[in-house]
Formats: sequence, structure tokens, C-alpha cells
Amino acid sequence: MLDKLLVDAASEAGAEVREEFTVEDLVVDDGRVTGIRGHSKSGKSVTEHASVVVGADGRYSTVARAVGPDQYNDKPQILSGYYSYWSDLPMDGRFEVYVRPGRGWAAAPTHDGLTLVVGGWPLAEFEANKKDVEGNYMKMFELAPEFAERIRGAKREARFAGTAVENYFRKPFGAGWALVGDAGYNKDFITAQGISDAFRDAEQCANALDESFSEKRLFDDAMAEYQSTRDAHALPIFEFTCMLATLEPPPPEMQQLLGAVYVNQEAMDGFARVNSGVTSPAEFFSDESVGRIFAAAHG
Repeated sequence: MLDKLLVDAASEAGAEVREEFTVEDLVVDDGRVTGIRGHSKSGKSVTEHASVVVGADGRYSTVARAVGPDQYNDKPQILSGYYSYWSDLPMDGRFEVYVRPGRGWAAAPTHDGLTLVVGGWPLAEFEANKKDVEGNYMKMFELAPEFAERIRGAKREARFAGTAVENYFRKPFGAGWALVGDAGYNKDFITAQGISDAFRDAEQCANALDESFSEKRLFDDAMAEYQSTRDAHALPIFEFTCMLATLEPPPPEMQQLLGAVYVNQEAMDGFARVNSGVTSPAEFFSDESVGRIFAAAHG
């Protein structure tokens, strides 16, 4: 549904949309990307040229694979997750999150009366648990008996989908090409920031390209600022996400802080903003912020 909303909005804004089209490779002239080769559903081969080819094509980006960008801040897969959609799951319009030893899951009401329920366990258990995904998925909920009772009375409406993702940054530009969204930067799904990151990247990349096309700035200068702005915003939540994805107890100092957060509604709201991507972890966990939280807890 979101895909259709975005495609329709792009079309209404003036973009030429070609659905059921497969990009096979990039056109490169003298080391510079100048277009794409692909084919339509009918199989007819097509070559198109452009000043810049933007890869907004996800973790397995055709553009990234072709240009081989520098990759940095790499972290391996951490969490193995599975999700499906359920009907008749009482939620009262709430979004619920559960964290238990070695397990974590969330439930979110969505369209058509369905609830998305996503949960996971450490990647080390992937091989053992994949033999019975449904059984291990349902067993996980027994760690929260009230939720387990509710979901036992619900009906699963879709197959299970699962994933485990690598965590990385890629240089998002080069001669005739650019990357946005998961094609240029990806982190574990536990904080559910991928779509927000993609929107932010798209806006910043578009602004940088506009400055280049209008000759306000050189392409490399404008795109280098796009990269540095992206990284400055993304790195704190990247590190925070990778920590959460281990499903391990936080360090003692973090446990003390969260204890102080628990008795402070303002701090709880702030922590929720971190997890929703509104506030940077760098801001929330700064010495000044932490000092205020502890002072309020002991005041």
C-alpha cells in the first residue's frame, strides 16, 4: 500500500513511472555512469541515458553492485527476525513492544483490520530455529502470558517472512551515480527506521543534485555534504540499533539510566523519541541530558 502511494505521488509530481521493468546493468562511458540497460515485461531491451543514475534499489542494489562503492562501519548480521499478519488480535489501537532474555517482538495495528507481529532471536539460533519457525515464533510469546493468550485467539493471515540483515554504510555517490535508502546505508530492523531513513536520504540527495544541476555547487561538493550529513545523523542510531539487536541486557550504567528514565515521564517520552527516530541517541545520551535525568530521579 505504501509503495502504491509513493508511486502515485511520484507520477502526479511529474515523474515518468515504468512498472514491471527490470534494470540489468549500468551504461558506463570512460569510467562514468551514463545510463541503464534493462527490459520491460515483454522482454524488449531498453537503454536509457541520464546525467546521474540514482540507485534507490535496496540492500541488493544493482547500482551499488555495479559501481562497487567503498563500504565502512560494517557489522555482521545480528538478529534473525520473522513476521506475519494476524486478524482478530485485540490491540485497542496500541503499538506494543516486548523484550525478554534472548527474544524481542512487537505488534502494530495496520490496515484492513490486521496486526503486524514481528519477533526474533539472536542469529546464533537461526539454524536450529528455522526447522520450526512457527513453533519457535509462538513459543516466544509465552514469555508474556497475557500477549500469548491474545495471539492464540487470533488468526494468522499470511505466510511467515524472515530476514537477517547486514549493517553497513556505503559511499553514496560517484561519477554519474548516487545511492539512497538501504542501497547506501542499512542497519538492523529492530528500530524500524529504514523507511524514515530512505525519505530523509531522498530529500537530501535531491537537494544536492539540484544544487549540482543548477550549477550552484560542484557535484562532488554537494554530494559530499549529502554523505557527511547522512552519516552524522545515522551513526548514533546505527550504533544504538546494533546494540539493541543483540537482545542482551544493557551495560550496568545503561541499566541505571533506564531505571531513572522509568520514574520520569518526560524522560520516558524522550527515550520513546529516540526509538522512533525523532531524537538522536547522541542527544538523549549526552552528559547534559543524562545529568538532568539522574537529577530528576534523585530530586
